[in-house]
Amino acid sequence: MKALQHDPTSEFETELNRAQVPVLGYLVRLTGNLADARDLLQATNLTVWDKRDDFEKGSEFVAWMRTIALNHYRNESRKWQSRKTVPLLDADLEHMVEARHEEREKEESRKRRLLQVCLQKLPDRQKSVVEQFYLKGLSLEEVGESEGSKANAIAQLLHRARQNLIRCVRRESHRELDYEDFSDS
Repeated sequence: MKALQHDPTSEFETELNRAQVPVLGYLVRLTGNLADARDLLQATNLTVWDKRDDFEKGSEFVAWMRTIALNHYRNESRKWQSRKTVPLLDADLEHMVEARHEEREKEESRKRRLLQVCLQKLPDRQKSVVEQFYLKGLSLEEVGESEGSKANAIAQLLHRARQNLIRCVRRESHRELDYEDFSDS
């Protein structure tokens, strides 16, 4: 049996990859232009990679990356203004984008919290397999080796775990919303 190893660079790369779509969407909303947004995303990726040691584990990666992206956008906006171009966003629109971003961050945070609650409710074997595959980044074969099962059995176990998590998150979300409705009356 192989010993499980922890690779912080791999975890960082995973977070960076997961953040690409939300940060690109954020930059498109700021710039109003996909080409400019992609350029800014590349600059942001370089900065994020250079500053990877500054990221505090446990904090919100996408929020951290969006802050860096916003700084790149502001720097580019200054360059665009100095070239006599019109900035793409006025202050009110930028405020609305930021407010929407904050709402999405709250919703994402709520979903992550519900997912953590539901992860704890999984049967021990499903929880172990989910942690090894998703959190430690092991392959199906590696998880199978550590669990004494074949890769296809692990894939089926992961499928059942995902289905359980989806149902649980929906159920917990409805309970939370019902409680909020009840407490508002």
